Amino acid sequence: MRNIFSTLLLAASLALMPEAVMAGTGKVAYTANMSGKVSDYGTGKKENYDVAVRLVGKDLKGLKIEDISVPVAFTDANVSDVKMWVTRSLALDDKKKNLVDGVTVDGVISNGTLSATLASPYTIEADTLYVGYSFNITKLAKDTKKPVKVTMEESPLGFFVHSSRTYLKWMDKSAEYCSALEIVLSGVETDAAGIDAFGTIHGEKNKPTDVTFVIRNHGANAVSSIDYSYMVGTTKKTGHKDFEIPVPAYYDAAAKMDITLEAVDTKGDYPFSFTMDKVNGVAQQSAAYEGNLKIYNVLPKRRSVMEEYTGTWCGYCPRGFVALEVLDRLYPDDFIGLSYHNADTMEVMTSDQYPLAASGFPSAEIDRRTGMVDPFYGMQNTGFGIEQLWKQQCEVLAPANISTEASYDETGKKINAKATMVFPGDRTDADRFKVEFVLVADDLHGEGNSWAQKNYFTPDSKEELMFDEAAPFVQGNEKVVGLHFNDVVMATTRLTTGLAALPSNVVEEVPVTVEGSFDVDAIKIMQDARKFRIVALLIDSTDGTIANGAKAPVTGSEKTGITSLGADKQDCPVAYYDLEGRRLQQPRHGLNIVRFASGKSVVKVVK
Repeated sequence: MRNIFSTLLLAASLALMPEAVMAGTGKVAYTANMSGKVSDYGTGKKENYDVAVRLVGKDLKGLKIEDISVPVAFTDANVSDVKMWVTRSLALDDKKKNLVDGVTVDGVISNGTLSATLASPYTIEADTLYVGYSFNITKLAKDTKKPVKVTMEESPLGFFVHSSRTYLKWMDKSAEYCSALEIVLSGVETDAAGIDAFGTIHGEKNKPTDVTFVIRNHGANAVSSIDYSYMVGTTKKTGHKDFEIPVPAYYDAAAKMDITLEAVDTKGDYPFSFTMDKVNGVAQQSAAYEGNLKIYNVLPKRRSVMEEYTGTWCGYCPRGFVALEVLDRLYPDDFIGLSYHNADTMEVMTSDQYPLAASGFPSAEIDRRTGMVDPFYGMQNTGFGIEQLWKQQCEVLAPANISTEASYDETGKKINAKATMVFPGDRTDADRFKVEFVLVADDLHGEGNSWAQKNYFTPDSKEELMFDEAAPFVQGNEKVVGLHFNDVVMATTRLTTGLAALPSNVVEEVPVTVEGSFDVDAIKIMQDARKFRIVALLIDSTDGTIANGAKAPVTGSEKTGITSLGADKQDCPVAYYDLEGRRLQQPRHGLNIVRFASGKSVVKVVK
């Protein structure tokens, strides 16, 4: 999961990566362990390990491998048969032992590092190559229970492991970690760089187009500046980019390079190419990177949707609470959060009715396409990774703009919702899209244990959770009271009236409208009718993902009377609620909120 986006970028880049001219004499390290922060990985068994990374890309051809090293905690006393090797494929012989078709050398352990220098530099001739090391655990001790050093840094090098008792075939663990292995490459230019393939760039006519390229250092020096040129059709433009923080002097070290393309005044598809002219002022010989630029009359704006699964019984679920609050604050217009509560007073559906199966609590998913991740860390183990993941999804082109609106009807008993889609071009397959309306409540709160949030976080968690919104959870309290819950899902047409269908044929920039509704009496919690929002989700039925989203307040709350408790008009009662706003089947002893046919509500004592 952690490497899914870098893996997709890498796979896309292979088809378009130009053959680089490698005639340099420089040396550079290639590793995922640029930060030096490593963790221990292992099976806790006395067995043989084989660990590898994968080198992929035409730009590596002609370079030479000279040295291999990796940090280790073990010493010669507890291991044997220590080898380092290069092979074109990961394979096993008939006895399930690692089979190397390249070169193998003895490894030396010294001062916490396992290393080897090849007798003759190994020239990379294939598009794919594996570099690794092997050792046998002779004594199970503290340093050999988890003897493999890994890092959480993102890198296409990845992490592959085989062992004699646990991983009986080569396993790709790159989704979890990267190996801390380091390879010294020679033959690189002193100053060189490449970029990941970009495919199609989308822009709006008469407006500059902001583009983010991923640049990768392929030279022996850090990259501090780039001179570039680009072609739109037959029009050439040039530019210069200085990096405030240079791209580190590690092979394939990546950084984002933001540039702005000049405005194009006519809608259409244009051939587009980008050329790295100079790196650090040094002229480059690399070929142009090619793609295309698609200009729209109006570029659809994507608002990605985070769906979070939580419960007040869950001690780690405050991570999701904090994340929703922070993202709502940072991106008030664009962020859409949906919080599904489980087995607590705010639950409105069972777990088997969720749009996707929750892998645990807390968990979250962006646009129903990322797979379940942590609602705070995202695909990472630390940091506010969910923000990065959400922003990445917002960069995916939406098929249409979507807006929504909703209001209570004249009786106050129904909420009517409408969604409007505008497609940037004609389509004959628009019926693949459906609309799901979701009713969301903000500011839900109450007294008593049923509203208390279980909490495993302590004052030591302040740095981990990092935001002011985490203050209630880092005071050392096992239960946190007085919380006001936002973004809480109250109902969805997916489970009631069904998804609204779009017509097959739509015309460019001609609005398409669908409608949905909710029965107010069926809403489980009705604390304040002013605090409801509608969220419209444009669903791609071919894979069930969310293609775009929109949100809007529900207007006309005065028609419900729910916000005017204590009114004196008392006609026929039609609904009962407890003081926490939960719908009751019948009044209970003590205080009840009674809503009458007139739409007004009062607090009554039932004996």
